[in-house]
Amino acid sequence: MLNKKWILTYISIYYLSIFSVQACAFGADGHRIIAGIAENHLSKKTALAVKSITGDLAELSLWPDKIRGTPAWEKSKYWHYINVPDQQQVGTARRSSRGDVLSALNHAYEQLNQPRLSERERLQALSFFTHFAGDIHQPLHVGRRDDRGGNGVAIKWPKKTKLTNLHWVWDSGLLSLTRLSVEDYIARLDIASEQQIQQWQQDSFLDWTVESKMLRSQVYEFDIKTPPAASGKKPQTITQDYIKRNQPIIEQRLLMAGIRLAGRLNQIFDPQDGTYFSDKNGSK
Repeated sequence: MLNKKWILTYISIYYLSIFSVQACAFGADGHRIIAGIAENHLSKKTALAVKSITGDLAELSLWPDKIRGTPAWEKSKYWHYINVPDQQQVGTARRSSRGDVLSALNHAYEQLNQPRLSERERLQALSFFTHFAGDIHQPLHVGRRDDRGGNGVAIKWPKKTKLTNLHWVWDSGLLSLTRLSVEDYIARLDIASEQQIQQWQQDSFLDWTVESKMLRSQVYEFDIKTPPAASGKKPQTITQDYIKRNQPIIEQRLLMAGIRLAGRLNQIFDPQDGTYFSDKNGSK
């Protein structure tokens, strides 16, 4: 007989996926890679706890993108990103009253720490937390309001006849060039040292956000000879040099997201695991 939580997971993913009207925020494969890396670093106790909630963490991580175009969850479309002007700091920038990825990540984390959630609430909280842990590591999810996190920057992509946009480049484009399967990509990326793992898992959610904003100048530097401020005026061509410089960056962000997601899930479901987390700057 099938476990009822497996049934709940299957029904939730299948039913909501038929209403999908938008592309996945970090790219579906990006979220799957993050979840797969995280699973490699879960303690046994945490892995069992996660399995009791969902049969497939990778697919569950896609759910928030699949529902944000539905009437019931339209409010959630604002939770996938945060706008921070170039000259402002993440910690002091004015926040949207409709929510943002940093506040949504904190909320999902707090929910998962509550012991009295219903099965449905816990499933949803795990889905949101896993997804937003990925989104917040994508530099353009900590973006500029004036170009909608790169969505308004037209891009000429190699061997692509139609124009795309800069957000797509960082969601999916840079990851698509290796032509690796999700499993092979996980094996390729998941080589962090123990020292790196400990360091990354100590950082706060605010730290994750600040890191993404700090990458902004590199994201908008389309040519070494062209200042970042020149972006957005006309279609920008993605060169091989741009790809060479930035593909390692987005791959490291995937790795960091997976390692940090695992650390936080271990803290929730196996607090005796011994992982330490910073609570500096007022964010968890």
